[in-house]
Amino acid sequence: MTTHLFPRFTDGPVFSRTRRAGRRAAVAVLLVAGLFAVVPAPTGEAAAATSICLNGKLAFDHADAEAGTGKPVVTLPARGAAWDLWGRTGSTGSSQWLTGSTTWPDDGHFNACYDAAAPLQDVFIRFRSTSWLWQVVKSTADQTQYSFDTPHIASLGASQDIGTVKVPTEMQRAWNIIDTVNLLWSKRANPSTECWTRHQAWGTCDMLTYVWSQNATSGGYWDPGTKYVIMNGNQPDSRHFILHEAGHWFMWRLYNRSFPAVVNCNPHYITKSSSTSCAWTEGFADAVAAYSMGDYRYVYDDGNETSITNDKNSAGWDPGDTVQGRVGASLLDFWAVNGPDGGNWNRDIDLMSRQSSQDFKDFFTVGRPSAVPALSTTGTAKTIIDGHTITY
Repeated sequence: MTTHLFPRFTDGPVFSRTRRAGRRAAVAVLLVAGLFAVVPAPTGEAAAATSICLNGKLAFDHADAEAGTGKPVVTLPARGAAWDLWGRTGSTGSSQWLTGSTTWPDDGHFNACYDAAAPLQDVFIRFRSTSWLWQVVKSTADQTQYSFDTPHIASLGASQDIGTVKVPTEMQRAWNIIDTVNLLWSKRANPSTECWTRHQAWGTCDMLTYVWSQNATSGGYWDPGTKYVIMNGNQPDSRHFILHEAGHWFMWRLYNRSFPAVVNCNPHYITKSSSTSCAWTEGFADAVAAYSMGDYRYVYDDGNETSITNDKNSAGWDPGDTVQGRVGASLLDFWAVNGPDGGNWNRDIDLMSRQSSQDFKDFFTVGRPSAVPALSTTGTAKTIIDGHTITY
């Protein structure tokens, strides 16, 4: 689905020169509003507009599967989440959309500001389960995003800090998805446009869509037909789960809306043999999740986990490139700080955006040598795959 994004607002995460300038302007307005009192205009003169802001932070409660099977509940900032400021500029009429942006990527704070010559009426903020290029919707049939409003303020003549706003319990996992995908977005390694990959220009980017509801009993996959990630009620408790499924969508997007033909992949397991195509696509998705999280594991939504770390002597592991854990660990080792690819995955992501591979062998023996400059298939790179029982 190609999505034309909402306008570039003057607050929120900074992803472009346009928005950098907007943020500086917004900060300047906030400084002025904070340093000077609002003084009525002299009689006979039009009242000067002043910036009226609702400030605060957006947060949600999260049952943390990454912390173990006990899944302790922690409160986290909702970063990069969309907000809309609504209100009236006159004494009559209905509330209208005034401005909007996303919460900031550091701590989930927001500065919802509007220049007005008189107090705003019936003011509130509406939060929605979307960010710049990803969203959570209620079902494949109902493409409605989750949303909720802050309490309405009858008349707002000066900026007000409304403190920490909590996402309602019944929809908090939707905002956990929004927050988690930031981890992948920040590492997407696409310098050519502000879309997910080089294959599109800003304004016509593909939107990564998750379908989730609190009462859903099935899910846990990326649907190659709709291109949606489908998750059941509890699966967002695992950030690895969220990112793994995003990894499938990301591969599809890197390969310019194409995906390898996958066989013998149901069921599939990290430590067991499936097929070369299954191990490649699932191993890449495992690696996307672990790389985004900064570890070498896969965490299930019940808090159990499987380590992706393995070598020739790993007990219970099948050998070779038909095992997704062998492929995933090889990729993570390539991207490691002391790995052969420069300490990150950027060159591999660039290669994947230029050339599709049907399996890991194709990626290693054909793709890597064709990168510019070439990615190594000897020395450390060869030692890595040999250590994971993959021999070419």
